[in-house]
Amino acid sequence: MNDINLFSDYQNQRWSFAEFDEDDVSRISKMFGIPVPIAKLLCHNVGSSQLEDINKIASPDINLLSILDGLSDPMHLEKAAQRIRLAQKNNETIFINGDPDADGISGTSILVAGLRQLGIKTHYLFPVRPVEGHGLQVRIIDEAKQSGSTLIITTDCGTKDLDAVDYANANGVDVIITDHHILGHQLPNALAIINPYMNKDVDLFRRVSGSTVSFKFMQYVYHALKIDFPAFLEEFGFIVSSLGSLSDRVSMKDPINRLIVKYGVDFFKHSEREGVKALRDVSSDHSLEIKARNLTRTVIPRLNAPGRIGNPAENIPDSSVVVDLLLLGKGKRNKSKAAQVSRIIKSIFDTETEQKKDAFDKRQAEKTASDVDTVNEKRKYITAKIEDEMDKLIETQVNIDSDRVIIVEGKDWNSGVIGIDADRLKERFLRPAIILCSQSGSEYVRGSSRSIPRINIYSVIDQVEQEFSKKYSKNLFQAEVVSFGKTKIVNAFGGHTQACGFTLHQDNVEEFKTILKEKMSRLGPEQFEYHYDIIDHVNLDQMNMKFMDTLDRFSPYGQGFDFPIFYLDNCVLKGGRVFGNRYQKSLKQHVQFKVSSASKMSHQVEAVGFGLWEKFCFVKENASPDSKIDLIFVPEVDKRSKLKKNKEGLVRLNVLDIRVSKA
Repeated sequence: MNDINLFSDYQNQRWSFAEFDEDDVSRISKMFGIPVPIAKLLCHNVGSSQLEDINKIASPDINLLSILDGLSDPMHLEKAAQRIRLAQKNNETIFINGDPDADGISGTSILVAGLRQLGIKTHYLFPVRPVEGHGLQVRIIDEAKQSGSTLIITTDCGTKDLDAVDYANANGVDVIITDHHILGHQLPNALAIINPYMNKDVDLFRRVSGSTVSFKFMQYVYHALKIDFPAFLEEFGFIVSSLGSLSDRVSMKDPINRLIVKYGVDFFKHSEREGVKALRDVSSDHSLEIKARNLTRTVIPRLNAPGRIGNPAENIPDSSVVVDLLLLGKGKRNKSKAAQVSRIIKSIFDTETEQKKDAFDKRQAEKTASDVDTVNEKRKYITAKIEDEMDKLIETQVNIDSDRVIIVEGKDWNSGVIGIDADRLKERFLRPAIILCSQSGSEYVRGSSRSIPRINIYSVIDQVEQEFSKKYSKNLFQAEVVSFGKTKIVNAFGGHTQACGFTLHQDNVEEFKTILKEKMSRLGPEQFEYHYDIIDHVNLDQMNMKFMDTLDRFSPYGQGFDFPIFYLDNCVLKGGRVFGNRYQKSLKQHVQFKVSSASKMSHQVEAVGFGLWEKFCFVKENASPDSKIDLIFVPEVDKRSKLKKNKEGLVRLNVLDIRVSKA
């Protein structure tokens, strides 16, 4: 099969119906007392119809939460705990260098809260992502040294920051790395590396988030110091670790992750911490319940936004503002601050981006949550602007029919948001996507990649780096950083199997692309399969609150343990109202409409299709008046119906795709 047929076939075969042994499904349905579609979902998500396997994942052993063995190499854990004990004894100041995304923010929050509870003075700083990217920063090392600190702890970064760690060592600053990213071919010369990949024998924590590593590390430190871990700190650790886990899309088939997210989301929902309450308020979507699967659309984008575009030098709050908010605990003083924050949030949420800049001059106590929301709006504007420019570049830079990886090169884009656009390119073209972004006045180009499930893009790009290094006897991925007037070259590549980032010199871009395309050409066609896994055919009458409550028995859902996609046939679509990101003038608008069954026209259900407006119009315009429509959807509870006339709530269809029914 040539590549032209390969990708056109996959575009036409995205509807993939899962296959089941009906006897096994019937047995599981009776055992759990659940509808057949949900029994099919369990068998599909677990990958087994055996009761023991299903219970192990769907209802993991809570005792797993008390385990610390396997978090990292035991020697590194002990060295890290003893260094923190020394900092406590000597009244040192510790700096936290967090990664500027929701996982790094969450990890920073639990480290700061845990260390301060021990009486240790703790500061936190983040890379200015549009300028510096990710990882341990020379600037932060310099700031730590200038303040007299001799210890930096990273969170969600550092595993591949060899040069930065060497720089810290040369300047008398110890580094403890807490991270969850894949190890490089060489380890940094840090005082200690707390990373599950450091433990070769135990893989219990191999699939956790960076914030979970930081949370468990804090628990280990307290254990090593023979101090009870406070209940309020444990609750806070669950909250932030669940947010970091959802943001980083860690596997929800992993028992540890399921427990972290299950308890964390519940604590988030009911927490009396004023910072968490304010975050709930600013992120509120009154159409959705607080569920793990919904937080990725409401809370997580607001946690990520400041890190993507924030720059204190330009009066745009960075990730620190989110940590400021999360650290606000209980008490009248914090309650007063949170009340002021909530009022500001509500007043500015729908104002124009330029008008919001005045809010940056408010007192810190009054503006943290509003800043998070304001910056998220600015992020939407920047992302949409890049997408508009990108659409034009695709016409000249990409061969849609045959390119196995989509590569788009732009200039002067905000590098903090290009990951979002790479993800959208991946979804649009159903194959790995990379965005390369150069900046005026710089010789270096930043890259962000996103991949489809069966292609490990980290491994592919790592192979590119190895071949380049072997061929030219130099590193491919490097970045130039400036701190206190000094320029330094550091290595710059890291990430996960499905997403990674890097920086390289502009002179090496063409060679990078050449080697990458050669590596991609070796992949088999089966690795490019990327489709919707449809669990079952259902009827509209089945989509009720009892059905949704039964689904929730097996939450949380997420990466690898997906919320179900169902299939409806012979439907009639009514109405069709377009809506969407107001900054996005032409691309992928959303649509709201109603769905009824051809056999029962009186029963209408609300539906929404994100990015589906164009397809919705095409299908309706090209269908005959008597044609019926098939659709695939994810069911969700429309919380607004609870606020209006239906106290129990109603089910809404989140429609993923539609097509004309076959005769």
